[in-house]
Amino acid sequence: MRSTITVAVLVLIVAAVAGAGYLLSNRSMGTLAVGVTDSPIPSNVTHIFLTITNIVLQGESNSTVTFAVNATTFDLLKLNNITKMLGSQSVPAGNYTMIRFNVTSAIATIAGSNVTLNVPSGQVKVPLTTQKLVVKPGEKTTIVLDITPVMTNVSASYNLRPVVTVKSVSGPS
Repeated sequence: MRSTITVAVLVLIVAAVAGAGYLLSNRSMGTLAVGVTDSPIPSNVTHIFLTITNIVLQGESNSTVTFAVNATTFDLLKLNNITKMLGSQSVPAGNYTMIRFNVTSAIATIAGSNVTLNVPSGQVKVPLTTQKLVVKPGEKTTIVLDITPVMTNVSASYNLRPVVTVKSVSGPS
């Protein structure tokens, strides 16, 4: 009888520890949603199609988290005052200092002609220095990035170096 009680108590302790571990591991995750928008540019550029394949978040300790998105193509110029959400996914809770996204294709229509643009390194980097990105456990945080293809940054060699700023971060404070 005594060994049955001991076994039952041990089973309850193991179940409690496992349950607490499960709850703690789930509480250390939050949800991040990422969107993009655009500001107006000169009228001779009628389209800038970007294809983004993934987003990498960099934490304070330089650790990285890949925020997988399906290959998403959008016309940046159609996002004038409109937000296109790229995805929402569970990521480790914490403070993030940079967002990088891979651009696998960039095509602009300039004065009626389609031109393939080169994005140096195939990535756009967004340091999060003025606007902090904090994902809290069990909470949803949304960040919207304003991608502005300043025309001086579309050079004669068709290099696109967009200026990307954080338009907003919303979520728990």
